Amino acid sequence: MLARADSFGISGPAAASPAPFPAWARAVDAPETDAEAAFLAGAALSRLDAIARENRPSAGAWRRRLALAAAAASVLRTGRAEDEAALRDAFHLTRPGANPGPAGRRLLAWRALTSGSSGQWRSAIALAAEALEVPRDEALQAAIETAEACASGGRPAPFAAAEAAATTLRILRSALPTLGSDAELLALWLADVVLAQRLKWPFALPLLAAHLFPGGGRRAGPGAAAVDENWVRACCLAYARAAAQACDLSADLERRARKLHAVAPKLRAKGAGAALQALLDDDSLGAATKIGTQISERGARRLFDRLVALGAIRELTGRSTFRLYGL
Repeated sequence: MLARADSFGISGPAAASPAPFPAWARAVDAPETDAEAAFLAGAALSRLDAIARENRPSAGAWRRRLALAAAAASVLRTGRAEDEAALRDAFHLTRPGANPGPAGRRLLAWRALTSGSSGQWRSAIALAAEALEVPRDEALQAAIETAEACASGGRPAPFAAAEAAATTLRILRSALPTLGSDAELLALWLADVVLAQRLKWPFALPLLAAHLFPGGGRRAGPGAAAVDENWVRACCLAYARAAAQACDLSADLERRARKLHAVAPKLRAKGAGAALQALLDDDSLGAATKIGTQISERGARRLFDRLVALGAIRELTGRSTFRLYGL
């Protein structure tokens, strides 16, 4: 059971430390058969299943950081050079209403996709399509209906997700050949939605995009990443590696959440409770990030710097100005 109450009302950590991901389940070498890949995917997803259902205090930051990794991988597929740090800057330093650029739009899309529960994925797809400037036409609707059919079928979760990814990729690339990597982004997210629905998770996690295509830096065109006879094996291996990495990230963030919870009683600033909860809910915050009504930009900067000094959070940029903070 999660401890929820403290002096600020922020989410408290679970009593037990997160169990480490089992070494025997890690996909170190590429499997030689579909059966080996399926075993690794099942073992890794079984561990991830427990974490996804637990809804830990740092679950919001976890999902946002997975979205950041997926966005960085998606950007790399276009041949662009923006990494996670550059994407954070694009998100935080772009003025409201201004165009964050192609890379920034992909981060906005992934953040939109991970913002709600698994039951809200249709509205999330609409927001992501808007961010990517993808038309919401018959092709996108057909891809969504295909994913729904895969989710309601009887195949095991990784296989259903692989089928959804392959089919929706074909639909989007055929109808909208100029989409390129944007078609991949939406199709792989639909596969992740199918996985989450088959496993009955409260929310979907961006897993496949950061691990399925090893050829980062190649521009993803209509013929890129062909769906072939090794597709299911590749998807299972990607899910095995993605699940292991997601488990590692969750354990790291939960340890950091414990530190944040431990220092909470030492804080006296107005609005500190809202700021601490915001740190648990997002990948990163700037002093200018709107956090409730009780804390000013100057107050937020002082609070974040104090939390850094206490070892509860990190400054993520290494800059002296326009700094960003997170678990």
